[in-house]
Amino acid sequence: MKAKYDFSKVKKAVSLAAGKVINMKTSHKIIIGAATAVTAATAGTAIVKSNQAKKQGRSVKSLMFEDAARRLPVTPKRQKSYEAALEESAKPFVLPNPARKIIGLTELDAFTDTFVLEPKDKTSDDIIFYIPGSNYWYHPSRYHYAFMRKAVNQLGMQMIVPVYPKAPTHNVVEIQQMILDRYLYLINEKEIPAENIVFMGDAAGGAIALALLQKLRYQALPMPKLGILISPWLDATLANPDIEQYIAQDSLLSPDKLAYKAEHYAGDLPLTHPAVSPIYGDLSGLPRLLVFAGSREIFCADVLKLQQFADEHELDIDVNVFQSQMHFFVGLPIPEAEEAFAIMSSELYGVEEVDVLPDEIEEDEEVLEEVEEPLAQTTQLAEDFAEATVEEEDMFTE
Repeated sequence: MKAKYDFSKVKKAVSLAAGKVINMKTSHKIIIGAATAVTAATAGTAIVKSNQAKKQGRSVKSLMFEDAARRLPVTPKRQKSYEAALEESAKPFVLPNPARKIIGLTELDAFTDTFVLEPKDKTSDDIIFYIPGSNYWYHPSRYHYAFMRKAVNQLGMQMIVPVYPKAPTHNVVEIQQMILDRYLYLINEKEIPAENIVFMGDAAGGAIALALLQKLRYQALPMPKLGILISPWLDATLANPDIEQYIAQDSLLSPDKLAYKAEHYAGDLPLTHPAVSPIYGDLSGLPRLLVFAGSREIFCADVLKLQQFADEHELDIDVNVFQSQMHFFVGLPIPEAEEAFAIMSSELYGVEEVDVLPDEIEEDEEVLEEVEEPLAQTTQLAEDFAEATVEEEDMFTE
């Protein structure tokens, strides 16, 4: 039973931006943060973007991020060959200096592949065990690192990040064993109670998180308190016929390229094995799952399939599909990401979800009169994100 909603409690736990805990339903999303959403150099441009975003039920910022991603070539400019990827994935991971100096990551004890990130203001003893995505082949990008910093500050929790070995040199068995070893190290060596650990993963990392939860249950190992899956890649086969309707809308993900990467990640296992595609595994007896996806990403098809299965079998899975949002929208500096963090905060801090009051949302016309952030700034930020995402080997570098 959740406690009575208390703004002061939430604001101590999360930033002011995520302090508004709202009731999110798949069929209806409330747009907040209108003042930061409308970013235009002229009122005319702002009105055009505002009207387009309003028709799609989204913020202007999220629209601009997707527009920027769509203008860039889907094929990476410097796509690595298999041989180059094999050579790169065989090298030991080295934490980029900006991730250490700017983001604040430090090694967990003597590990050189697992890192700790502290929040600005710690408000919980819970720990986020975060598994980054990047198609099983690539180490975290600069946007993953930025997301890590934002997540720990928003949620007020320490984060542990295992940077697992990558395909094609390493396969699913090796990768998941490394992550499982780090999780058990926290429990057995650091003596952190499992009920104080929250699994979090995006895209491929979301699939790994769900697969590991199934493995923990099968081996009767201690379970974390919660799993948070962000744009998870639930089915490596990409066989869901509903994916077809999302392909044209998805500005970042290519089913053909994903299938190629999944094949090498799976190794000798079939793509339908639950370790590779956790949607085919036994989903009963797991901790509560909080799932986020955008309605304009191909992974949404299987997220909705997961929701249907959960509803039919009365599983403790809360699926949140955000209208007109792209892949990994939770990692972007947009209002919809703030809404997602508000849902996480509500779940983690035990407060009731309530609707945002109408007077807390500014009218578009009033916002347009006080626009301060130029359109060019948001456009550049969006293009930076899209380029770093599309050009997959463009890692977080100095």
